[in-house]
Amino acid sequence: MEPFSIPEAIEVFVHAFSEGKSRTYPYVATKIGDLWVMRDTPDRKNARKIEVISHGVEPEVAVKTIQDANIGWHFLCEIHHPEDDFDAIRAKYKSLGYKAVSTEWLFVHDLQDIPIYESDPPVRQVPNQAALDAIPQRGKHKRKLRPGIRHFTIWDDDQDYGWVYSIPYKESAWVGDLHVHEIDRGRGYGRALMSKLLQTDRDLGVKQSVLLASSDGARLYPHLGYQKIGILQMFCPAKRT
Repeated sequence: MEPFSIPEAIEVFVHAFSEGKSRTYPYVATKIGDLWVMRDTPDRKNARKIEVISHGVEPEVAVKTIQDANIGWHFLCEIHHPEDDFDAIRAKYKSLGYKAVSTEWLFVHDLQDIPIYESDPPVRQVPNQAALDAIPQRGKHKRKLRPGIRHFTIWDDDQDYGWVYSIPYKESAWVGDLHVHEIDRGRGYGRALMSKLLQTDRDLGVKQSVLLASSDGARLYPHLGYQKIGILQMFCPAKRT
């Protein structure tokens, strides 16, 4: 199997991520030139942040494309190869009037070799909204099931322990919202959730699993067979005008 490329992974990311954010209002990924733009559409009064995804585009060209399209206040996500000069890219965007916000890592799994991790209580896929409503969820905001999105969680009669979901896109799937309650971390719940998700996705015909990871996740996912293929540097305009 040919290695999954950064542009292919980005396509999965923008479409599946937008699908995940569309549960309350349409959040859509469209192309402007060589850039992907994710935003609420049609425009809403209290709009969520606009995110622009750039890969293989010179910073000057990316910024000019954004200005010409009159996108407005936005976050610019530059995704580049791990071997590219991280500091030089950051310095270039700084010279163009942007400031660095955060860094994440782009990972892909080919689902050929999935390590088996189990937990007690076990990981289960949530089949429907009634089953989800019956789970004793901690926190003020209760989760809602959306068609086409596979939700996995760990729970017992008293409480939930962790969550993750998978959003299919073509022959791939996007992993979102891996969360284990802070008090329950260090007990293998995150690995068990991901192992179950990957096994289920493979059984359903998924060929690649794609995700973005924080620094904590970047240490976890290689143990599950994920390969780091890119780095995402997020910027925003230094002055809000």
